[in-house]
Parts: sequence; structure tokens; C-alpha cells
Amino acid sequence: GNGAAPPTWQQVSTVILNAHKTTGHGVEVKCPISHKTIKQVGILYVDDTNLWEGLRDDDDLISTSARGQVSISDWAGTLGETGGALKPDKCGVTIHDQTPDGKGGWNYTDQQAVATEDEEVDMSELDELQFHVPTADGGTAPIERLPSNKADNNLGLYARPDGKPDQHFEQMREKMTTWTAQIKSGQIPTRSVWMSYSNQLWSGLRYGLGACSASLPELRKGLMSADFYMLSNLGVNRSITKEWRYLPATFGGIGLYDLTVETAAATLASFLQHYGTSHALGITLRAAMEHLQVELGVPDCPFNYDFSVWGHLSTDSWAKALWEKIDELGIVLDLQYDTKPLPRRNDRAIMDCMVELGLRGTELQRVNRVRKAQEAMFLSDVATPNGRYLEKYLLDGHWKDSPEGSLGKHRSTLDFGTEHPTEADWKLWKKSLKRLTDSKSLFLNEPLGDWINPSTRIWRHFLNTDTRTVEIRADDTIYEYAHDVESSDRVSIMQPVRRLDEPATSVVPASILEYDNGSIKLLAQGPPLVSQRDEVVPSSFLERLRGKGGEWMWDSISFSSDPSWIVDAIQRGSLFCCTDGSYMKQWAPDICGAAWVFYCAESRQWLKGDFTEHSKWANSYRGEQLGMLAIHIILLTIEEHYGVPLSNANIFCDNQGTIRTFSKKYDRVPGSSKNNDILRVLRKIQGVSALAHKLSHVKAHQDEISGYDGLALEARLNVDCDSRAKAAIKRAVENFSSHPVTLSLPLEVAVVVIDGIKQTADLAKDLRYHVGKVKARQFYADEQLLHPDIFDSVAWEPLRLLLDRRPKMFNLWYAKQCSGYCGTGQMISRYDKCASDKCPNCGCFETADHLNRCKSRIRKGLLLDSVNDLQEWMEGHCTHPCIQKWLPSYIALQGSTLFVDLVHSQGWTMSQQMRRVGNSLDRIGWRNVLEGKVSNALLQMQQEHLVQTRSLLSIDSWTRGFLDKLLSLTHTQWICRNLTKHHRTKGTKALASREEILKEIEHQLCLGSDGLSHDARCLLEIPAEELYGKPTSELQYWLNAAVASRQAAGDESGGLLEPTSDQVKTGTGQRADAGNHPPGRKSPPQEASKAVTPARKPKAIAPIFLTTKARRPAARPPTNLPPALRPQQQERTGLLKRNSEEELQRIQVGSLLRNVPNNFQLCLEGGDKVHREAMRSLRPPQWLNDEVINVYIRRVLLPKVNRNHIFFFNSFFMSTLLNTGETGRDTPSYNYEGVQRWDSRLRRKHKILGMREIFVPINHARVHWLLLRANTETKVITLWDSEGRKQGNQLYLTTMLRYLGDKYSEMHGVPSDDWKAEWTLEDASDSSPEQTNGHDCGLFVLANATLLAQQIPLSRSSYTEGDFQLWDTRSRVAMLLWLASTNRPVPAAGRPLPARRRPQQNHGNGGNTGRKSGSKPLPAKKAPATAKHSKCKERAKRRRNNKRIIPGGPKTRGKILVSDPTPLQQTQSILNKKRKAASVAIGDATVVATTQRHAPPKRKKRKHTQYD
Repeated sequence: GNGAAPPTWQQVSTVILNAHKTTGHGVEVKCPISHKTIKQVGILYVDDTNLWEGLRDDDDLISTSARGQVSISDWAGTLGETGGALKPDKCGVTIHDQTPDGKGGWNYTDQQAVATEDEEVDMSELDELQFHVPTADGGTAPIERLPSNKADNNLGLYARPDGKPDQHFEQMREKMTTWTAQIKSGQIPTRSVWMSYSNQLWSGLRYGLGACSASLPELRKGLMSADFYMLSNLGVNRSITKEWRYLPATFGGIGLYDLTVETAAATLASFLQHYGTSHALGITLRAAMEHLQVELGVPDCPFNYDFSVWGHLSTDSWAKALWEKIDELGIVLDLQYDTKPLPRRNDRAIMDCMVELGLRGTELQRVNRVRKAQEAMFLSDVATPNGRYLEKYLLDGHWKDSPEGSLGKHRSTLDFGTEHPTEADWKLWKKSLKRLTDSKSLFLNEPLGDWINPSTRIWRHFLNTDTRTVEIRADDTIYEYAHDVESSDRVSIMQPVRRLDEPATSVVPASILEYDNGSIKLLAQGPPLVSQRDEVVPSSFLERLRGKGGEWMWDSISFSSDPSWIVDAIQRGSLFCCTDGSYMKQWAPDICGAAWVFYCAESRQWLKGDFTEHSKWANSYRGEQLGMLAIHIILLTIEEHYGVPLSNANIFCDNQGTIRTFSKKYDRVPGSSKNNDILRVLRKIQGVSALAHKLSHVKAHQDEISGYDGLALEARLNVDCDSRAKAAIKRAVENFSSHPVTLSLPLEVAVVVIDGIKQTADLAKDLRYHVGKVKARQFYADEQLLHPDIFDSVAWEPLRLLLDRRPKMFNLWYAKQCSGYCGTGQMISRYDKCASDKCPNCGCFETADHLNRCKSRIRKGLLLDSVNDLQEWMEGHCTHPCIQKWLPSYIALQGSTLFVDLVHSQGWTMSQQMRRVGNSLDRIGWRNVLEGKVSNALLQMQQEHLVQTRSLLSIDSWTRGFLDKLLSLTHTQWICRNLTKHHRTKGTKALASREEILKEIEHQLCLGSDGLSHDARCLLEIPAEELYGKPTSELQYWLNAAVASRQAAGDESGGLLEPTSDQVKTGTGQRADAGNHPPGRKSPPQEASKAVTPARKPKAIAPIFLTTKARRPAARPPTNLPPALRPQQQERTGLLKRNSEEELQRIQVGSLLRNVPNNFQLCLEGGDKVHREAMRSLRPPQWLNDEVINVYIRRVLLPKVNRNHIFFFNSFFMSTLLNTGETGRDTPSYNYEGVQRWDSRLRRKHKILGMREIFVPINHARVHWLLLRANTETKVITLWDSEGRKQGNQLYLTTMLRYLGDKYSEMHGVPSDDWKAEWTLEDASDSSPEQTNGHDCGLFVLANATLLAQQIPLSRSSYTEGDFQLWDTRSRVAMLLWLASTNRPVPAAGRPLPARRRPQQNHGNGGNTGRKSGSKPLPAKKAPATAKHSKCKERAKRRRNNKRIIPGGPKTRGKILVSDPTPLQQTQSILNKKRKAASVAIGDATVVATTQRHAPPKRKKRKHTQYD
């Protein structure tokens, strides 16, 4: 809990670990071929401890479990000595025990569901095992035993013991679903969504992928459809083809991350991090690869073999998963791997022979199973000593059943696992091996020759060539057999003589036949075995240096004498080492060079060299680092060759970054770091040498400032290295065709090559591009976009480099344009039937291909301007003359003519080279060329021109500028098209909207004053010329006012036009004057006979005004108005209003709440009751309790809604489902069983899933109320929180989705993953009225539930927190509960007060002037309110003042609603008031200010006093 805790625990745990290891606990990981071992106790991360026990040769279930219990007790004991203790509820044990499945394979014992062929699996032994941990009080406590198929959170990962990734992928899908829901609920621009997708979502998802052992099929299904639901948030149409989603932008794809590629990149990075190191993970990785090699039965690196043929032979593991990825994705992994040499001449690996015989699949697996049981890898392991025959007993049965089995536990120097082949396996083994012989005598078709390498077989029988005796060597004893002189066959029959202490030296392997009487017969003998050869020691320094690999770095090495002088120079302090790198981007963009020198200031002896590297990553900095690496390798070689540790050598470099890099100590090398191959080699050097040398900086190019002779020694050496490095690059350029592509460095043990390029930085980028290119090639061919040969002719790499420099949103536009899923008329009309599919410029059918082919004057002129711009750029950038002549004409013709058919206006003839280039462009296609897909032939032609003209411009720079111009041309067309369509005032959509409004205004003018109120007739007084010239927004205001006035007068349609049936059916949304006439006029006969067919409502064109539907029956409210003019649906429960006078005459709920009697109780139908404490919770500022919420919903709200479609859970549902306890604050844990039968009372087929809407009131931690709704029709789960969005509320959304998924699985008996993927989670708290106090959250839940259950839309303005005080909503809830009760008790505290008549309101001098005669008398005035009520009235008064209309004020921010006061109603309040002459002269300000709604109050002028 503080800063000292982690380092303190590190020190303590180190002591405990060493003590635990000393006592013999842990596991020993052993390499089966090299026999390297590492002892591992476990893994610790802070206080997360994982201990291991087992992996011994003779381990069984009981012994391993016993040692595990001892290990737990010992660890707890040492931990207790430090003051720590184990918590039993946080401890667990997993037993990795496997049993044969009867078919030759293995299963985890606790997952074994069926019996084997021989006997049933006995699970009792495993079930009876129990483990305990010591407790602090001296006792013990049992701990949980976790099954092998359950994943526990281990260092942030959910890794199952059996290696299956299901739960880890499920966790990733939940993260993606949560992220998608959060993005959907926020107003985030697409650019920021992509940033969050890359840097937030996937940075978290990549954690742990490097340790994932999932196969490629599992990875492809890992995320399922989680990516699909986030496409709309990323600005992509969901209907886009799946292949386009994951392709890189270079190939026209969206560029979503592919789990397969990301896992492969993370796995390769982990492999490079640990392979070849001497620490625990390095040796463990080595052991995994050697086990894989033994399982396959191959002599060299298993990654070099075809996974499709060999992959099924091995056990699922991390190494196998890596092998599958590099094989399937076309990655080259070049390793320094020790191969197992063939023991004999003509020897071969058994499995290589089986593959050549044509065995595949199951047959190959069965033969391999027997081979592993026989512990054999080569033919020499199953052949006789003379190499001519196969051993018959090894073909007929298990070797342990033969006499050889009694002599030892193993027959091979390699470590094989236990196998249980079936009878069919043995038959196929014998049949297959016989195919390598003459089948009768088992004579090999190709007999084996002499031994050339040590045998992998442990030979037990030897013939002493000196004494002619036979030695039989068991694991612990050596028996000697000699000739029996009494036997008739004195040559071959031998009898046991004695036991030997030491084996003889002059022996050869032999084969014998044993008799029952103990005698043996010598059958055959072979050539002498070869022992392990000693390592060859290099004889010279240069030989040792070249033996470290990377010979290309030492081709130009030269020295004055034997380098032994370097040792003396370092000891004297006279050695100067210097290096410098060089890079000439204009001449050789893919080559960097370096030069180095060793010089003794006293003896003047030297050692120097230079080299160049051909690499995509070439630059000056890499050249500097390569030179420094060469110096360190030479110093290491001198240490090893002369056996003298060296230090304090003076090393100079003119690059400070290189000095800082080589001054650091590297334990881990980040995979994303640049030049990480150099850093890994440096780490390996640091592991074997101290490298305590002095690295210093020297200024570069000092000879340009002062003379060479006047420079210091280190400066002169630097100048010399610089000149030699540049000369090396020039030589490499001259011999560029023969210059090899450099791969491995000296001491580099692993190299990753992708698409022929060695990876020296973050390999994920190149891997995504490489995999995307392979997939794009196939996808383009399948979709007939580009033939594979044409695809290969496109210069994709320059386009990739250009797009990498562009923003993400440009890449997104480019992907949409290339794929065709952009906002063209073709695509928009697919999902919006009312939208036009025409081009906004020329009116043609609009597709993505039409973008640059539009024939309109504006677009074509813009294209020609872009072509002229391109031509000017080419003239200024040393472009080939033929390209300048012909390419602009090709583009300007908009694809109407092939390149090879072009005719120049000046009569020029196209050259043959240009014709070949033009033919390549024609094959690619005109549209593709303008999207940056140019041919390699074009770039080759331009490169040759740059070389011939000796231009300083590189082909990469020219290509980048050229492609930039092409993409700018296409992008300019897209911008022009969008401006034409979407401009705010002059776009085609805006003009269409204005046209529609003008038609409606013209129709309103034709209707005249009929139907208009007297106060609104002033609208007709505006001259038509002036009215038509107003902006569109003012025209809309005029139309809204006219429509509202006609509706107030009784015209439901408001005088709006109606579309004809043909227009409705076609969805054009265009109105016609025919068939729409003012009242009293007859329609033309031909139109009167046509029936108006109700149809789907067209989409809106105008910003506010919406196209009308055909008129509906008068029984329903009119829906042909804009949303702002439609009347609101009535709320039926009466919650959102004050208690009426009549209700208060029955009971004074305010007095009742202030003093609730002790025995007070409301009884309702169904046995529901509201007790005294529940009523008291309605008093402010208390929180509403569960009883009030649940009874109100059941007995007040539900009777007013459709119970067949709406279902309410009570407030205890979510707390029970999450098992948060009585206080609501326990750690949430999903508890489906607790609520499994809560919907049992529903008498319908699908139970809860048959309801349209499911509401859940949530009591969050007993301190805050929320509301959740699940809509089963739209498949949306929505949550409303009156305090706004909170991260913790996502728990309720995901929990509800999980509950519905479990219900779905329970009813249908199938997994619900795909069904749940169709759901959307939404936090709509921003659309809920806002709460600012801390006690009215329950009222917000009741109000929101009341509106939503009645299908009334909820928004911020539905009501406010102040309305609760104005309406006294708490008293209103109490009144509704009292009215719904059956007993309706009226205690003394709630008896009504005597009624008082409210005095008549006096309007001016006329008394009742403002009231009509015969109207009902005003209701009685309420009793004088308390101070609190006075404050409510004051707030209401201020609110009314704030809403007043201000003449001359700012423009309104809202719309004119039908509920707004009309000009006449605004005028009535001042009719009888005295007005001055100036006020009368100005006119009626209220009419002028109709558009000033929602304006802020006018600020009062400050009065100045004498003190101002």
C-alpha cells in the first residue's frame, strides 16, 4: 500500500524462493536432446505467487500431490517467519494429470468423460485429493482445487491449465463490447474513435497475446462478430464486405486489426526476446522446441517443415502454435539451431521415410506414435549393428517386452514421452517399415554404412574385439559372456562368466540371441561406434572472429600484424578505437556503410575494416551502430582468443545516440525499438563480457574546419573512418546487382524475414502489410478486380509509404473510395429509399467509379486544373519526357481511351518503352491509376531517367510526390462533389429543402386567410417578393407559424400539402400541386378518382420541415407535422402534475407525510403494503426506499400500460443477480441461479424473452437509484442515470445482457454468443433529466419509468428537478399510492382542511373582463402556503420571467411549438393596462418577438450613484 512495499517484498521473496529451492521444491525443465536443465520454483509478480511441483521421471498422482502439499506447507512456514500469511480463500491448486484415452491419445483426467477401450477411468483417486494451507492460528484450512478447464486470473490473463484460449477470448470480446457501448453513448468524432481504437482498445487487447498458444482456427473465431458492431462508430458502413475490413489501407481496406496477425506479431516478438538466452525462459523455450523436434522425429529445426504435413504429429503447445503461424503466414524464421547429425552413412530419419512413402494424416500419426514408444528417431535406432537388417523384435512389439527392456529404463539418449499405441498402430508400423526392406528377410533396400556421428541409441550388447567376449551392459551392471568350450557351436554360443566393474574400450556393437538356459548366441556385429567429438578450437584470431557468424562484416578486414598487440595496448592505455557510419540516400537509399579502426598510439600498429549493409532500414544511425557493434565483437573475440579480460579501451564515435545506446545494460530488448537486432547482439555480448570500456564523443568532419595534420588523434581516426565508409558505399553501388541482401549479424541467433526483408524494428507493421497483400491478391482475383499477374505488377510499396504519412481519416476515405462503400448515391439509396442515387453535378447514376468520370462542367474543369497542376509538378521534378507528354492526356480523357491508343495533338509518336508502360497502366485500369495504383514499369522507366540525368532526386521521393498528386486529384473531386451536395445554403440538398418550403408557402398563400386566426393574418400582409427573398430559416419560421395557426383553428393538417400515391410509392418525396386544393374547391376529375395509398414516410429533406404522409383518420392525432408542431402524448398516471383540489379535499398528504402515525399502513391488491417507514421516505430530503418504488410500479404504473408487452422486475432483481448482499456493497459476483425462476409467473412460450420491454429499477449500493430497460425487438439495453454517465454503470448493462443470454441458452439449448452479439449496450444518461441534489434520484426513476413505459420519448427537457418542487411530486406519489390502496386510511394528520373559495381575479377596472360570461367559477384558493411553498412560487416566477420574449433581443435558439402562447394570448395580459403614447406608436412588441423564444433575460442597466 506504499512505495516501500514492492522493493521490500522483492527482497523478502528472494530469500524465501532460495530457501524453497534449496529444500528441493519446484520442477526441473530438461531439454530432451541437449539435456540442458533449469530448476524453476514458480512465478512471482508482487504478491501473486504461483508454485510448481512435479515433472520427475517416476512421478505419479499420489506422490506429486504429496510433494505439492509439502511445498505449500514449507512456503507458508517461511512466509510466516517474515510476518506474512496465506489467505485460504485466495489459494487454489490445479493438478495436471492425464490418462490415455484408449485411442493412442491423452486426456486430462478430470475431463475424461468416457471410458477407454480396456477399462473405465477411476476418478475416485483424483476426487479424494484435498489440499490445505497453514493458518496464522496454527491450524489448517482447505483450499479450492481448480479444474483443468477453468481459467483463473493469473497476472491479468485468463489462461486455462489445458491451454485452451476460450475464456481469454471471451474476456477480449467483453472488452470490445464495453468499448463499443462507451463509444456509442458518447459524442466522439470519428478521428478520436480511431485513435481510441488503436491506442486504447487494442493496446489493452494485445496484453498477453505473446503468451497465447491458440491455433489459427481458434484465433479466426476468437473475436467472432465483435468487430462488426463497432464499424458504424468507426465511420464505416456495416454492409461492407468482410474482406475489405481487415485489408490494409494500401489495398483499399479499412485496416481493422486482425487477431491472427496481432497474435503472430506478439508471439514472434516474445520468441526473439528469449530465444538463445541463458535465463529460465530461454532454456524453457529451448526445451519446448526440442520436445517438438523429438515428437516429430526430425533431425533439424522443426520450424523448417511443412506444418500441413507434420503439424498434427505434435502436442498442442506454444511452440507448435508459433510454428503454425510462421508456416501459414509465410514468415521466414532463420535460427541458429543445433541439428542432430545422422549417425551412419545412408542413415535417415524414420519419419522422413514415412512421408516419402506417402503416409499422411492419421496414418502418419499412428506410425509416429509407435516410433515414440520404441524411442527411435533414425533407421539406425531400429537396425541391426551391421546396418543391413531391421531388428525383428522392434517390429513385432514394444521394446520393453523384449530382453532389451530388462536392461534399462530407456533405449535412447533422447528423452521420449510415454505412449500407448493401439493394436492397429503396431500393425501399420510393421507394414510401413517393411516397405523399406525386401519384406521377407527385412534386408534394407539401402544398407547403412559406418558410424560417422554418435548414435542416439543406447547399445546394450558389445563384442570385445580383443578377447572375443560379449558384454551386456545394463543401467547398473555389466555382464561378460565367453565361449563355451563344451558346446558344439564353440564359435557363437557363450555363457555368462562374470560381472565387470568397467566397460572395455575396444568393443563394437553386436546383436545376440538369448536362450532360456542363460546362454547367448552372437548373431552379428557392426563397425565401431563414434564417440562425441571434442569442440574444435580456432587456430587464429580471424578464424575465431569469422566463426561468430556475419562473415560479410569481415570481408575487408586488414591489420599490420597479429592482433595480440591490442592486449598490450589496452593494458598500457594507448589503444584508440574509432568508428563512423555513412549513408547516401540519393545514391543508395537501401545501403548504409560503416568503418572502424584499432590504433596503438605508441607502437602505431593498426587493425581496421569497413563494410556495407543492404537493408530496407538503412540509415546513418544504423551505420553508426553497426560500426560500434563491430568494435565490441572484436574486443570480445580478443578476450576469448587470448584469455585475457579487457577493460578501459578508448572508443570514439561522432554519434552521441550510439554512445548512449552502447553504454546501457540490456536485460530486455523492446520489440518495437529500432535496430533491435543490434541490441539483442549487444545483450548477448554483455552476458559474457564486462565491456568496461570508455566510450567518448568526437566531433565529426573536423577536417572541414582545420587542417588534417592539426587534428587530435581521435579526430584524424574519425575522418579516416568517414572516408572509408563512404568509399565502401560507392563500391557497393557500382556492384549493386551482386550485392547480397544482408541477413544475420555476428552472434545473432534468430532472424525474422518477412517478404524478403529482415525485421529490425517493430515487425507488426510489416507483418500486417505482408498478410494483407497475400489476402488482397486472392480477394482481388476472386472479385475479378485485378488478375494476380496484374496485381503483382502494381507498385504497392510506394503507395504504402505515402499512406503511412497521411492522417487516418484520409486513409479511411481512400479505403471507402477503393472499396466502393463510400457515400455515393448508389450506396446511400440502399438504406435510404428516399435518397437520390444520382450524381449531384451531372445527374447520372453515381458510383465510386463515377467520381473522376463526371462530365459536368464544374467537375471536368476541376479535373483539368488538377491535370495542369500535375504537369507543372512533373516539369519541376525531372520527370521522363515521355511521361510528361502522354500521362496528362491519358488522365484528362477520363478513361475513354486506352493509353496505347492515345494520339498526341502535336503529332508525336509514342516510344516503344512508353507503349510498354502504357500497356501496363491499361491492364491496371484508369480508375486504379488515379487511386495511386501505378505499375512498376512506370517507376522503373522514371528511375532509369533519374540515373541517366544524374539527378539528386531519388526515385522514392519522386514516386511519393507523384502518387500524392494523383490522390489529391481524386480527393479534390470528392470534396467538390460533397460541396455541391451538402453546402449549407447552396448545396443540392439545401436547395431541394428550400424548394419544398417555397411550395408549401405558395400553397399557404393560395389558401388565403381561411382557417387563419385573426392575430395570424398579418403573415399574409408580407409581400410575396419580400417573403420569397428571405433566408431559408426565416421562411421555415413563417411556415411553422401559419401551420400552427391553422391547427389551432381546427385544421388537423395545418394546410400542408400531401404527396400523391405515386410519389409516396416511389419515395421521391416531391410534392405536386395537383390534388391539393384549398377547402371549398373541387379537385380535377382525373385526380379525384385516384385513391391516396398510405405508405412509408419519406425521409426528411428540409432541416425542420418534414414531408407529410397521407391523411389518417381523425380519431388519431395528426402525424403530418414536424416534430416541433406535433402534440405531445398524454401521460396517463398523473404523476407529473400537482395534486388537485378535489384530491386534497379527501386527504391532506402533506400533513400526513409530516406526521405519519405509528400504525399507518396502506393495503393494496395482491397483498402489497406500504408501511410507515416507506411513507416517511417520501419526506424530503430522504431517499425513496424499495417498498415505495416497487408498489408504485406494480399498483400505479402497470395498470396504465400494456402488460402483454411490458414487464417490470422489482428493485431486488439486480442486487440478487449480482449477489451484492443486503448492504449492496459486496463484491459483485454473477448469480444466475438466484433469479432463474423470477419470470416463472409469465404464462407465455418464451417467458421473459417474449416481452417487448423489460424494465429494471436498480438500487445502486443502497444510495442511488437507476433505471434499465431491455428492448427485445430492437435488441438494445439502455440505462438512465439522473447524475449522468458513469464508468461503473457498464456493469449493469453487461450483467443484463449476460442474464438474457443465459435465458436464451436455457430455452433453446444452444450457446448464446452469436445471439448476444446482436445486442447493443447504451448508456443514455445524457437524455435523462439532470439531478443536482443528492436525494431525488428515486423520483427521477419513477418519472422516467412512467414516461418510457407509456412510449413517451425521454429527453433532457421532459421535466426538470425544479418541476418536482413545483409540483410537489413526493406528495403526488403519496397521493397516487393512497388512491390505489383498498383501505385508504385517513388519520388525523391527513384530514382535509375546510375549503376556502379563491377570490375572483380582477383584470383591470372591468372586474371579470378577462372571463367569458357563463364560464365556470374559479376554484377556491388554497390555504396560505408555507415559506417553502413561497420559495417555489418565487422560483416559478423567475422561470416565467426568464422565458419572456424580449423585443429586439437575440435570435431564438429553439423552435416555435404548438404549445407556445399565440400573439393574441401574449397580448391579453396587457389589454387593459394603461400604455403611453410612445408604446402605442411602436406597436405590439409581442407579435414582433414571436421568434425570440428561449432568449436570455434582458440585462438591467445599473443605476449610477453619487459614489460611482
